[in-house]
Amino acid sequence: MKRLLHQVLFGGITGNALTVDLGLAVLRVAAGLLLCLLSRGILFRPDGWGPPAWFVDHVAALGFPAPAGFAWAALLSEFFGGLLLVAGLLTRPAALLNAVTTGVAAFGHHQQPTADGLSALAFCVMTGVLAVAGPGRYSLDALARWFGPPRAPRPQ
Repeated sequence: MKRLLHQVLFGGITGNALTVDLGLAVLRVAAGLLLCLLSRGILFRPDGWGPPAWFVDHVAALGFPAPAGFAWAALLSEFFGGLLLVAGLLTRPAALLNAVTTGVAAFGHHQQPTADGLSALAFCVMTGVLAVAGPGRYSLDALARWFGPPRAPRPQ
């Protein structure tokens, strides 16, 4: 069970070509930085921090039962999940949370092809790819694989 949990949290496709891992690193860092920058402007404002009223209203319009809680979750997922993506730490869970969050934004809130809707869709695709493929070898997750749980001995 420990091995499975470690693989889900820190795993990814191994044995990639150098160019594939480089591409995953570029995708991971770009998506993470952009998510941080975009959510930072909403989360940290001159008049305070946290989701503004208009953001909570948008979440409520989507039909979520606790809109303030889901608004907090979305913004924290994008900001801190973006930081985790940049570092390549817990990449798969962070990417999955952001794929869901940006997917809701793309398909629930932006129901038409506007610039905001297309950027939410692009983030959904980028983080979805990272959730499936993992972070690549240039990440803290790859380093954590070295210190993972011991492998079970092979039967003789």
